[in-house]
Amino acid sequence: MIQTLRRMEFEKRLSRVSQAFKQNVIKQHKKKEQLHIVYVMTHVGVSGGVKIIFEHANRLKQLGAKVTIVAHYVKPAWFPIEADYIQVPFDLELTKGIPDCDLIVATYWDHIQPCIETGIAPVVYFEQGDFHLFDYEKMNQTLKNYIQKQFQLPAFIYTVSKSAAELIQKIYGREAKVYPNAIDEKIFNREGPWIEGERPYLLMIGRESTAFKGLSYIMEAYEKLMREFDLDLYWITPEMPSEQMRQRVTKYFISPSQETIASLYRGAALYVSGSTYESFSLPPLEAMACGCPVVTTDNEGVLEYAVHQVNVLICQMKDSEDMAKKIKELLSNQDLKEQLIQNGFKTVSQYNWQSIMEKILSYYQDIASYQVQPRNELSDWDIVISKEHSLNPEDYERFEKFLLMTNADLVKVPAVYQVDKIPAIARWETAAVRKKCWDGSVETCFCPVQPVNPFQLYHLKGYQSFLLKQFERALEEFMELQKSGDEKEKAAYGRWVILTLVRLQRKEEAKRKLKEFIAQHPYNADFYKLSYLLEGKEKDLYSIKTLGDATSYPEFFMNEVER
Repeated sequence: MIQTLRRMEFEKRLSRVSQAFKQNVIKQHKKKEQLHIVYVMTHVGVSGGVKIIFEHANRLKQLGAKVTIVAHYVKPAWFPIEADYIQVPFDLELTKGIPDCDLIVATYWDHIQPCIETGIAPVVYFEQGDFHLFDYEKMNQTLKNYIQKQFQLPAFIYTVSKSAAELIQKIYGREAKVYPNAIDEKIFNREGPWIEGERPYLLMIGRESTAFKGLSYIMEAYEKLMREFDLDLYWITPEMPSEQMRQRVTKYFISPSQETIASLYRGAALYVSGSTYESFSLPPLEAMACGCPVVTTDNEGVLEYAVHQVNVLICQMKDSEDMAKKIKELLSNQDLKEQLIQNGFKTVSQYNWQSIMEKILSYYQDIASYQVQPRNELSDWDIVISKEHSLNPEDYERFEKFLLMTNADLVKVPAVYQVDKIPAIARWETAAVRKKCWDGSVETCFCPVQPVNPFQLYHLKGYQSFLLKQFERALEEFMELQKSGDEKEKAAYGRWVILTLVRLQRKEEAKRKLKEFIAQHPYNADFYKLSYLLEGKEKDLYSIKTLGDATSYPEFFMNEVER
């Protein structure tokens, strides 16, 4: 379900690339001391890149900033997040959940354009490196064109390594500042418990489906070494491995805590990295901090701090023979092992989060001192709503900033209606119309408001009968309405068919129809909410929590059911 939803959202963004515009900003005289910083995240699953963003968020908050993370996913439990966290419904474009703030950090290229389109604040793109830097030539031309366009939009870009900055300049023609990663010294250090195996073990980290991590070469090297050494292979992975891969390792650990990872580093004979590319490889640095010697490939990212025979042993990429040779050399030479460990400690001391985050905060303060230049004027619009209508006062400022930036001619917001004994109903209603209309294009701004006309539902077919408790007539009218309109309108009326059947005490019929609607609209959370209310099925909670509100429909339940 999640992969399908992500693909659908990306396809929507891809279709709008022709409407993209650069963000124009102008320097103001004064820096803002206390910032509200928003990180927009494509995913929050276990990975080094995600961990870095969470580190940023937590440490910026500790330095006095207000930090909010915006993502489509349920708040993850694998990392202790101290920042505020907003889960945006999958049905709603991610950036429409961005609150009013001083600075927006786009953490992946596919969200640069929509971040800028909000008009809320200056946007900085944080590039951590991926295929679009290291495997650029393998991409199709459509994707190349799209990413090239995205890189031209923000006024500010920064990254984690000199090598990544050089590629950004070479491929996309943009300069990027460099602020390297660091490690959490409270977790990754030489003290603390360690996990000791029955035999010495090699440790590797990576997802089976992520080919660039080079896990197959590590396994091949390990299998060569087994002929000579009494040795095990432990594997840290964020996903359940295939049966074939499980048979090739001694133990595997699925999404362990950061503390467990540190214990595995401390107990390992050595850590092995087989990556074919990295922008700034974090695990080797964490291993050094825990007193674990490292064998790594010569990918550009690790070379930011790794020096052969000084703090690591370096092998050639995609060469299991050379990797096995380097591992054997380290296992057989205690003096070399101790030398790498001691020099590793010295290396780690150069990558301190406190000093790095102070520099990043200063960088953010400078960016936040710029003002976004509007593309429209508020006087261009006939505005229907006022600040008093907003359920959250900050939303109205966000709404006005959106009007100053959007290409649309008509803007809708969700108007929230309270109807007796059912969850709050939100309907997309017109909030502003451009005075000089060009092409009639419509956009939405997720700023919930009280209805301008709270009695509007009493004038609508079906709704009027329902509110007057004339349920037989309401059912007839909603079923008639459901026969016309597009699929999303039909789904909206379908919800009322279910609600009306329940009021008529025809629950079994409601359940049968509900199954039909879920099959027809598998990504509409409203039907799962109705199912949960009718039957209390725990399995529906997963879909409700994952999908969030069904905001792409003309009408949706605004609030989640009671848990």
